Amino acid sequence: MAYINDIYYKDLFENAHMPMFIIDNGLIVEANDAMAKVFKVNAKEDIYKLHPSQLSPKYQPDGQNSEKKANEIFHECIKHGFIQFEWLHKDLEGKEFLVEITLKSVIIEHKQMFFTTFRDISKEKEYEENLQKKNEKLENKNKYFSEINKILKTDHQWEQLIDKIFLLEEFRKALDESSIVSKTNKKGIITYVNDNFCKISGYSREELIGQSHNIIRHPNTKKEFFQTLWRKIMNKEVFKGVIENRKKNGDSYFVDTTIVPILDKNDEIVEFIGIRNDLTEVFEKDKVIYEQFTDDLTSLPNRQRLLDDIKKFIKPKLALINIDRFKDINDAYGFEVGDEILKTLSKRLVKHRSTNLKVYRLSGDVFGLLAYGNISEEELLRTTDSIIHNPLIQKYKIGEYEFDISYSVGLAGHGDKLLTQAEVSLQWAKQTHKDIVIFDENMPIYKELRENIELTKQIKTAIETDNILIYGQKIVSNTSDEYKYETLMRLRLEDGTIVSPFKFLNHAKKARLYPMMTKIVIDKACNYFKDKDEEFSINLMIEDIKDRKTIDYLISKLKETNTAHKVTLEIVESEEIEKFEEVGAFIKEVHKLGCKVAIDDFGTGYSNFEYIIKLKVDILKIDGSLIKNIHINDNLKLTVSTIVNFAKVLNIQTVAEFIHNKEVDEIVKSLKIDYSQGFYHHEPELLN
Repeated sequence: MAYINDIYYKDLFENAHMPMFIIDNGLIVEANDAMAKVFKVNAKEDIYKLHPSQLSPKYQPDGQNSEKKANEIFHECIKHGFIQFEWLHKDLEGKEFLVEITLKSVIIEHKQMFFTTFRDISKEKEYEENLQKKNEKLENKNKYFSEINKILKTDHQWEQLIDKIFLLEEFRKALDESSIVSKTNKKGIITYVNDNFCKISGYSREELIGQSHNIIRHPNTKKEFFQTLWRKIMNKEVFKGVIENRKKNGDSYFVDTTIVPILDKNDEIVEFIGIRNDLTEVFEKDKVIYEQFTDDLTSLPNRQRLLDDIKKFIKPKLALINIDRFKDINDAYGFEVGDEILKTLSKRLVKHRSTNLKVYRLSGDVFGLLAYGNISEEELLRTTDSIIHNPLIQKYKIGEYEFDISYSVGLAGHGDKLLTQAEVSLQWAKQTHKDIVIFDENMPIYKELRENIELTKQIKTAIETDNILIYGQKIVSNTSDEYKYETLMRLRLEDGTIVSPFKFLNHAKKARLYPMMTKIVIDKACNYFKDKDEEFSINLMIEDIKDRKTIDYLISKLKETNTAHKVTLEIVESEEIEKFEEVGAFIKEVHKLGCKVAIDDFGTGYSNFEYIIKLKVDILKIDGSLIKNIHINDNLKLTVSTIVNFAKVLNIQTVAEFIHNKEVDEIVKSLKIDYSQGFYHHEPELLN
């Protein structure tokens, strides 16, 4: 133990049944096993470096903040050397328990620390409270019997009176148990509160008695509300209403309140009794629901509410209204102006709201009109058309700026995917520059969407069923019989069709499945070639190099299979390759492992010789678009020759892709290109 040097005392500390810990600078630095058991942690080290308030509820029973109160107690203990007090703790499972803490200021290794022990007094407190309640009950009975004796001296109907008194007492007890009860005098000064009142408000009975009822008044409840309340009860009427009050710690709570004036035999007000029921949970739930289903900016129902209402309403039809070129307004005039336009439009749309027509804001500058019941699709079309072509809705004046705004609308009137259909219609309206488009299943855009959804589903299935395959295509040497393989990703569909990345890669990226597919290819390629003599290459995109998890997986797999010296990592060329600084760092990292690095598709769209020099790559793969017609286009031949000469100066090897006939192959060899790849030499084959 770091803080108790003597072996004997260390053993006592560790094996004591009483929970103990040591506090240094406000943090727990040592504890025994008994303490770990109390807080239900796996090991005592789990509570090291914690402030005691972190093992406590936010507020203590007296309403004080736990952290603040603990620090005050530390200060007090230093002053007096020793202090004993009650404290509310909570364990790892969130269960609260009351303890009596003994805190002693000690010097350990020349440092001021605190030695702490405690004992659980929850049951003791429970017994004390039960005993106190029984004593109060007994005192009340004695008081009532005393009153009865007085009555018995003057009234012979004593049996009837006793029955009434006991009935009243039982009623009072039932009310005290179930409700929040208080009494005040005519001036609103509290004369009585029950336990429930203290519990919900956070105040003790001593703090409340003698105080004005304003002590729990919340500033959210307006002054006019209380003026109405007092006017009513001073007129000897019963008040009923829901009030937001404030706890001692500042939190709100809501109560359904009934205030009854108590009158004497002369019909004069003696006092007021307030009977309340806690509605806080209901109000908080309603607040969460409201926030969950309401747009912050416009206070309109949001997309989630729309989805719920589509399911709930009969025969729903939906029109989505989108402001044209709204991004330009935000960019040119600022988001503040854009927000004012959105708020103004929402107010204008709300004017068209009716029993069977609801208005929503879905996101950004997209609003929805949901019609249902007996409103037909044609009626919704007419309503929407009249809205977007109304000059009053097209024109806006925001501060010193004036705008003339047009709209696009997508409308759908049937089907179980109403929102999707309306969104597709809106997208098609914008693409075709039409004001309103009504959904049609034969739209090209909808057909493409369905194909995309199906392909994404097929990709997921292929991952789950081990149908992401690797194919290999030979890269043959132009000066010897040597060859190596490029590993290629393929997807096997459920019907057995083999699909190349050209058809599925973008979908995989949008569905965030691509990183997983890359890892599968890395795993299969490394395991396939680990026991073979041939070299092989793996394709990587900039997205892969950006993803540290993918790179870590690659490096781990290369080390595990001992294949780093066999592999060439082919990076697809793009403009991003020069701007992305981590590419250079990545190349250095894999060079240290013994890997080679190639730039794939060099010469397509973007080619910058300068970054090739900077990145210090090993191989340039000349893109097939430059190679396939090299036998009929002298300009292509000149371009390829320039690339080859540049590479030779830098001692970089070259590979020609897309060799598809003998004529092309011969020209490639005449240009002294090191390697050739294409169907003329080898068609990709499955690597099992």
